[in-house]
Amino acid sequence: MNRHLDDTDAIQVAPDIWWVGFADYEAGFSNNPYLLVDGDEAVFFDPGPGHPAFRDIIMQKVRQIISPEKIRFIVVHHQDPDLCGLIPFIENTLHPNVVILAHPRTSLMLPYYGLRKSVLPIGDEDVLQLSSGRRIAFYHAPYLHFAGNMISYDPQTQSVFSGDIFAIFNRDWSLYADMSYLPLAQAFVEHYLDSKEAIQYAYEKLKQLDITRILPQHGGIIEEEYVETFIEALPTMNPGQLLRELRSKPDAAQVAELVDAGRRWLTAHLQRKVPADSLEALMDFAAGHDLAAPALLIQQVARHAQKMGVANPYTYGRTHLADNLQDAEELTLVEAIRRRYLSRHYGMLTAEDDDQALAYGLLSFRVKLGVMFVDIRGFTRWSADRSPDEIVSTLNHHYQVISKIISNGGGRINKFIGDGILAYFPEPRLSDCARVAVDIQRAVADEGLLGVGIGCDFGEVTMGDIGEEARLDYTIIGAPVNFAARMCDAAGAGEIALTRRMETRLEADLQARLRALPSYTPTQVRIKPQDPVMEGARFAGADLDSSD
Repeated sequence: MNRHLDDTDAIQVAPDIWWVGFADYEAGFSNNPYLLVDGDEAVFFDPGPGHPAFRDIIMQKVRQIISPEKIRFIVVHHQDPDLCGLIPFIENTLHPNVVILAHPRTSLMLPYYGLRKSVLPIGDEDVLQLSSGRRIAFYHAPYLHFAGNMISYDPQTQSVFSGDIFAIFNRDWSLYADMSYLPLAQAFVEHYLDSKEAIQYAYEKLKQLDITRILPQHGGIIEEEYVETFIEALPTMNPGQLLRELRSKPDAAQVAELVDAGRRWLTAHLQRKVPADSLEALMDFAAGHDLAAPALLIQQVARHAQKMGVANPYTYGRTHLADNLQDAEELTLVEAIRRRYLSRHYGMLTAEDDDQALAYGLLSFRVKLGVMFVDIRGFTRWSADRSPDEIVSTLNHHYQVISKIISNGGGRINKFIGDGILAYFPEPRLSDCARVAVDIQRAVADEGLLGVGIGCDFGEVTMGDIGEEARLDYTIIGAPVNFAARMCDAAGAGEIALTRRMETRLEADLQARLRALPSYTPTQVRIKPQDPVMEGARFAGADLDSSD
């Protein structure tokens, strides 16, 4: 029905409003953070899930639109981790005075995710007025599906940010809804809510607003031609489905029918014979052959059970034998999304390559990157007579300042190594890598931080999860990492050193300006004494204007 989107890019869905989310087609789960940009100010609605992988997935899209430092406000519609768990991972890249807004009940929960910023409790019909005068209105919608739930309304574009109201789960997903989404939205309401009174209250609120589009947190955007139909369907929905199911458990014959239905679906889904004659055997077979199959099997059996008017037998009464339980060998759904994004964004794999890599559970590949090392000069000597608290606080302050510059410039922090940072940049952003290095040296000087040297190289590296099972670390390895480290060693405090192969891939005007600097000095490095020489150059970061 719908064409899969390239979810590595932000998509404009209304004037000044952008979708910066992602979709997992295997699980039928989409996540829809939205960014409203108003001049030099931005509002981020429900930033996303609490897994560090999503920092790259979502923030890369944000940077296509604005610098994250322009995000002045974060709106959280309720406390679920898929809406707000990401906030602690991005706080330090946003506006230094970013304000988080949430329902009073939700504001009590958010600090437990590790937020460092305080949360402003928002009352029913409160309004946020931006610097331009633009106003965002908030309406409480309790119990949809949390007591502390609310929705947001932008009168300028007549857009409602509806949270989980009109959310859907659908493997055949598109960013824009059509009428086929209505029964899916109804199913979501009926399974996740239990009160018609709560639905009626939200319905009455929505009816008061002039609405051109509805932007739900999961599923598809409902545009003007469908808005009234979806809103008018709300009072007809019958929540509390799970309670009704638990009061009507199937007998043995009905369970057998559900097993048969599940087996037929799983056979079609896996395109192979399914030799299973019980619910447990079906689940074991699904778990052993497909990443998303267990969750989808439960969903399919639930649908058939609903048609029969009985409870889904997967939701109650099962005995889980400790001796039979094993750790799943497959990737988790989150890791699958992460691998798929990384391979597209950095590995430039084709769709066929991408599917094959997932089938084999691969989470590594080769790709050409710009690699950057940043190292504090003289840190060992400086720290010799400092207290542990001063050493740690100084390092953390350096990391915060430098990390923000790297992230805002399109780079990724790979790891912190003692008093140093290893970062990398996609090949199309090599010139940004050089500019970021200059910006770091300027910030270090302006803030009176301990001096740093910076080294950069370009080339093919291997990316992958490396380590022992409990402590896997997504790492880049290869000669460019080693040469960037040696270039960093050659750079004094305030200096930047680039290999020749990195320098020659910068924008032509940037190369010319570098070579015209009075501090530009040819440099040679080796990884080991017997290795060939790598040519490069170093220069004072203060000599170059990175904004040109």
